[in-house]
Amino acid sequence: MVEANELDTIEYQFYVNGSETKCIVHETYRNSEAAITHNNGVASQKILPRIFNISKITRFDVYGNPSEELQKVLTSVRVQTYYNLFVGFSRH
Repeated sequence: MVEANELDTIEYQFYVNGSETKCIVHETYRNSEAAITHNNGVASQKILPRIFNISKITRFDVYGNPSEELQKVLTSVRVQTYYNLFVGFSRH
């Protein structure tokens, strides 16, 4: 759903440990508006609540410079830490 409907979602990957008891989700968006679109999209609104019936978020970190509007949206997930880009590059 995300790949087909959210064109400004750059990466959407799930990593599971060997015993399949922990999962890390890595999401990258073109900008804050794309992250908000994802939050309002079908995957977040319809599928995520079902996932929360069997799992929970234990940590939520944000990398980059989210807009004030996105920070307000993220208050519901209790962001652990915001990390602003210091230096680096990407070959995307």
